[in-house]
Amino acid sequence: MVCLKSRNIITFLSLLLLLGMTPLSVAQTVDVPSQDADKAKPEPTPVQEFAPSGTQIIPGNEPLYDKGVTVTQIEIIGNKIIPAQAILNAIETKPGSLYSKRRLQNDLKHIYEMGYFSENLRVVPIATREGVHLRYEVEENPVVNAFQFSGETVLKEEKLRKIFVDQVGKPQNANAINKGIQEIEQDYKDGGYILARVDDIEENPPGTIKLTISEGKIHNIAFTGNKKTKDFVIRRAMAQKEGEIYNEKTVNADMKRIFGLQMFSDVRRVVKASAVAPGDYDLVVEVDEKKTGAISLGGGVDTGMGLFGSVGYSDPNFTGRGQNFSTIFSVGSGILISSKNIVRHRVLQYQTSWFNPSIAETNNSLGASVYARSLASFNVPLALETRYGSEVDWGHPIEAIPNSSFQLGLGFERTHLKEGTDQATLDAYNVSPTERQRELKSGTYAFLSPTFNYDTRNNRFSPSQGWLNTVNTRFALGIQNNSYATVTANLRRYLRVTDSVTLAVNAQGGSAMAGNVPDFNRFQLGGPYTVRGFQMSGIGIGEDYALGSAELRARIPYLKRFKKMPFYDMVQLALFTDAGVLSRESQTNSIFHRPGYGASVGGGIRMNIPAVGPLRIDWATPITGGSSYQTMHFNFGVGQKF
Repeated sequence: MVCLKSRNIITFLSLLLLLGMTPLSVAQTVDVPSQDADKAKPEPTPVQEFAPSGTQIIPGNEPLYDKGVTVTQIEIIGNKIIPAQAILNAIETKPGSLYSKRRLQNDLKHIYEMGYFSENLRVVPIATREGVHLRYEVEENPVVNAFQFSGETVLKEEKLRKIFVDQVGKPQNANAINKGIQEIEQDYKDGGYILARVDDIEENPPGTIKLTISEGKIHNIAFTGNKKTKDFVIRRAMAQKEGEIYNEKTVNADMKRIFGLQMFSDVRRVVKASAVAPGDYDLVVEVDEKKTGAISLGGGVDTGMGLFGSVGYSDPNFTGRGQNFSTIFSVGSGILISSKNIVRHRVLQYQTSWFNPSIAETNNSLGASVYARSLASFNVPLALETRYGSEVDWGHPIEAIPNSSFQLGLGFERTHLKEGTDQATLDAYNVSPTERQRELKSGTYAFLSPTFNYDTRNNRFSPSQGWLNTVNTRFALGIQNNSYATVTANLRRYLRVTDSVTLAVNAQGGSAMAGNVPDFNRFQLGGPYTVRGFQMSGIGIGEDYALGSAELRARIPYLKRFKKMPFYDMVQLALFTDAGVLSRESQTNSIFHRPGYGASVGGGIRMNIPAVGPLRIDWATPITGGSSYQTMHFNFGVGQKF
């Protein structure tokens, strides 16, 4: 129990507090509220603050204070649009709270931080017999009637209006407007437009908020570091253009494309404010140019060519115009491992090619090549084959399908076959003179070859992601020979398993659509570029074929430690499987005991040899199809199989 004397003292102090209460306003109690100010947590006012020193307080006795210091009623005036309940939810003081100047100061701060009100805020405490009546007086900001936008070209106005739709018809709220501006700028960044920003905001006429957007337009694109390479060669590799909005995603892809031209050892870009176009930017592409023209002397081993040597000249930046020119002559010992169906004969090959990726600075490309080859025939057993010809190819991207292009080839080819063995060997295979004459029939053809290409590989030479698909149709017009037409499709998919492991999958097939395809131009299976584990054409030849391969390629990270031998950094291991089948087979298959189908599994290693390229060594074993003399466990080649 509290003694009467103590209760009278508390009542007397309460009356003194009420008599001393004055209205609190923002100007009187706090500086201009800051949105970053710490929010004070509501705390109950202890009874001790109202009791004289020395007064005994008995724990558990709830009514230790007079009702005169209790807030009994809260009133909101001055609000026209914002509901009173919203304001009541924002303040700490509630009916039943003890009167506290500190809490009232926090209340004014919280109301101001709602963003809808001016600084003319105050709270008036009114003493009553029942307690304290608080009256919060607020002044709403001017009402927003509309939002208007200018400068936007990337984001649609409808999307911009949607961001601010909840603010129309309400008092102007700086917090909400700033949040909307942040959302606009984030939408631009998500699309790659990292230079875009809301540049200006004004209210004109009253009630209308105007936002001016600067999207980051590129005024000029310049190039530095290129001495041989013409500016237009780099410019045509870029999707980012002058007068367009800068896009970080587009420019990143441009840098990769420029580096892929093989003309530069490094590519960088710098973005800076334009000195002549206020509000716009200049993009500077910096390149480190490398020597591109080179004479090469090389050699290697290939299953079809055997041991070979080559001499050539290549320049992927011919005359500094981004044109690719190359010429190469090679000599090989002939098929590497003895085959009963293929003559061991020296291989001679020559080819000169030229390619212009942009004719007259358009999206049209043009290429041309001439070639000659003399070797043991793979399609016609025990025969020798000579080919020579030329081809012109025109290409154009298909704008409706990203990463795709159309190519049209026009060419000429002469193929001459002659006997490469003796009659006794032919008699051992029971080859009739009539059949042999058919097999050795030469041919001259003019051909038209339309091709569709789709390429999304992340790296042209060592892809780990993407597709490479081609569909080709060839119409061959025979000159004193029968004409024919074929169609082929080649689908390649590259999947990144880890940073150092890639799964490559290949499916391809072809068919003769019309006419009689000569044996030397029929589809063949077997060898390092089709079904490994078999000899060249060891599975046979036919007018239709289907082939599937899967290969798991893995780098060997620890070899990077051998800094003195950097080419080891390009070493890869591979596990693979191949399977193929032929239909409408040539009679040659049955005569020379070719099975017409086959499958194999194996593993291999890839090593990057300077001036030659990736050398491929595979070991494979057939799991179906073929006889022992048609198999070849070791296969050698230059470059990946696919």
